[in-house]
Amino acid sequence: MEIVNKAEFNVSFRRQLQQTEQLPPLPETARQLLILRNKKDAQMDDLIKVIKQDPGLTAQVLRYGRQGIYGYGDRIKGIKEAVALVMGFDVALHFCLGISSGKTLQCTNSGPLGRTMVWQQALECASLCQLLAPKCRIKNKPNAGLSYLAGLFHNFGYLLFGHLHPQEYAHLNKTVERYPHTEIRALELHSFGISHDMIGMELMRAWNMPEEIVHAVAEHHFPDYDGEHALYGKLVALSNRLMEKPGMQDNSTKLPTDKLLEQLNITEKRAEEALAQVRSQQEEFADMAQAVAA
Repeated sequence: MEIVNKAEFNVSFRRQLQQTEQLPPLPETARQLLILRNKKDAQMDDLIKVIKQDPGLTAQVLRYGRQGIYGYGDRIKGIKEAVALVMGFDVALHFCLGISSGKTLQCTNSGPLGRTMVWQQALECASLCQLLAPKCRIKNKPNAGLSYLAGLFHNFGYLLFGHLHPQEYAHLNKTVERYPHTEIRALELHSFGISHDMIGMELMRAWNMPEEIVHAVAEHHFPDYDGEHALYGKLVALSNRLMEKPGMQDNSTKLPTDKLLEQLNITEKRAEEALAQVRSQQEEFADMAQAVAA
């Protein structure tokens, strides 16, 4: 299960992650969206204009707006309706930022860590984070749009790993396929001494993503983390636990799920209701993931 020159690969990969120029640049559409996000007087029409420049992104926004979970279906005829009636400005912007950012990361589309499977898990986690955020009965509850983006980005470390080191990623993919009930992060550390959360954190920093996202990507396997922007990592961790995706759950035993619910002040009933909504749309998430990964 180990690879040759594990220590050498670990050092080389970490050095590579520290050199921003060696990482894939943020795609132009994503760059425009990030600028728009930081513009205080940004309007919905500004967002729609950016979306319409990218036919693939336009199709994904329409697909999102027509999901059965929202009840509009084919009544969503265009981008403006999808954004105004279903998504709202914040969620639409963060959804588009996540989808457009991932286009630059190319890796295998087969196996348990293929692009389609990673995207499907990300889309489901993002939607569950979005649904859970307003259910948090706490002061300064997490923003729904940022919560969605945290869920969408939290496993981008896999995609970057596969993009930069396809041979080693193929090894990991086969290992995960062989040991489906072993937590993936443990396999990563055993084989390479580095894991997707570490890799993803460096990518988020290189792309100048919001600090909430950097912390969520870095800490979603450590829900006991109580530092800056901890809520977003906890929300992603909770979503992954509820979905029970083999190997992709957080691996911390320090904070039981009931304590995590307690810290976010979400009742078990509310969490189960949100989970049921996401599970009812799994076929739609699978179709969306295939389209994004194509």
